[in-house]
Amino acid sequence: MNGWFALGILAIISLAVLVWNVRSSKGLWQIAAAVILLGMTGYALQGRPTTPSSPAKPLAASEAAAIELVDIRADMDQSFGSAKRWLVTADSFAKQGDYTLSASYIQAGLRKDPNNPDLWSALGLQLMLASEGQMSPPAQLAFDKARAIRPNYPAPYYFAGLARLFAGDLDGAILLWEKTVSLATPQAKWKARIESQLQAAKALQAQAANAQAANPSK
Repeated sequence: MNGWFALGILAIISLAVLVWNVRSSKGLWQIAAAVILLGMTGYALQGRPTTPSSPAKPLAASEAAAIELVDIRADMDQSFGSAKRWLVTADSFAKQGDYTLSASYIQAGLRKDPNNPDLWSALGLQLMLASEGQMSPPAQLAFDKARAIRPNYPAPYYFAGLARLFAGDLDGAILLWEKTVSLATPQAKWKARIESQLQAAKALQAQAANAQAANPSK
């Protein structure tokens, strides 16, 4: 995972936490959003986001981002049976940064259970992680398969939105995350987390709109 991918994930997570904890304080989380944006700008100017990490010193940010995404996907799983025996091991590989091995293990599960949407969704995520957050054709195919098996499955929409975010399409990400939230069941434990991320994304959107209004020539 490169620096931009980890930075984007952690920025959204940080904003989500801030929105959740200070949502009653008007204006406070908008200021926090601006501070995080300034930090991202500084990273863009002085950091080296395209420099690969050293295998001996893995980036803690990348590890944290991967773990967060794997946990979100696990919360969205809906097949509480055969998929678990494959996903527990595959997720442990992913959390150690071995996305290729994780994907291979999931594919072994799919050979046994080819119509399991949780396995297809997990495969899509691992392929995304292996592609630095990009929605590669194989990842898109895996998510499409999961959605074809279970049309109201939220995970494909959430991760498609994440890919849009890292491709620079914040508006598209927000639309897909709104769709994700609309598919939540009343007992979905992931709903509050995604709603917070959605609010954080909208805060970034508002900051961008304000910046554009202040500098219309740019």
